[in-house]
Amino acid sequence: MVAGKPSKLVFDDFLEKSEYWKYRVDNYAGFELGNSVLRLWMGPTEALYYSNAELSDGAFDELPWSRAVFEAKIRMSGLHYGSAGWGFWNHTMVFQTCMPMWFIHLQSRGPYPFQGFFAQVRNHFAPIKVYRGSLLPYSVATRLLGGLPGVVVHTHKPSMQHLDLTQWHVYRVEWGASEVRFYVDGVLAARLPNKGYESRARADIWIDNAVFGYNPRDAGQVYRHLTQENRSRTFLEVDYVKVYQE
Repeated sequence: MVAGKPSKLVFDDFLEKSEYWKYRVDNYAGFELGNSVLRLWMGPTEALYYSNAELSDGAFDELPWSRAVFEAKIRMSGLHYGSAGWGFWNHTMVFQTCMPMWFIHLQSRGPYPFQGFFAQVRNHFAPIKVYRGSLLPYSVATRLLGGLPGVVVHTHKPSMQHLDLTQWHVYRVEWGASEVRFYVDGVLAARLPNKGYESRARADIWIDNAVFGYNPRDAGQVYRHLTQENRSRTFLEVDYVKVYQE
């Protein structure tokens, strides 16, 4: 059930489907509810088309949260090609105003620097688990260039390399005035600066078949979906979500 007002407290343990949330589905994706667990699923997916299941509590200029705390108990059934994540987002992909503050899984078949599980605040990343390769050259280059390539990778060393995303964990995002802190099962996994453009945001959980591309010459000045093929269905399971302002 959902309790409280959006500006103060929301808690949902998914005993039943709540009208509080927005349930977005694109192409080969959907939702299942049972045994007090909400399951977002995606796949099988075609490589050229975007598929997505997304749970959120706001859109565009109806964004209920500012300087809040997001907590959820989540597990994934597998590490698919595409992305999945949970935390806060202000519902825009425009370069200058996109403001994610979330945990994010990213994996692609082709060349792509972010293959792993990360904490992200705007274009700032901190690795929690790396699937393959090394982030050392990206971390050094992006910090020396001050984010000119579109991102800043704060370290190449993952903070929880042995984290198993297919097991239940409690994830927590604390949105502060000067920094955002990320916890897994009560242990600090990352801290990133909260600097620059800031707006209100929504709580957001999703699973899709895309990683995200940055091209400074993009006509729309937005991060684009780089879609992936998946040959099987993948689930993101949510036991509960709690969002509140301290």
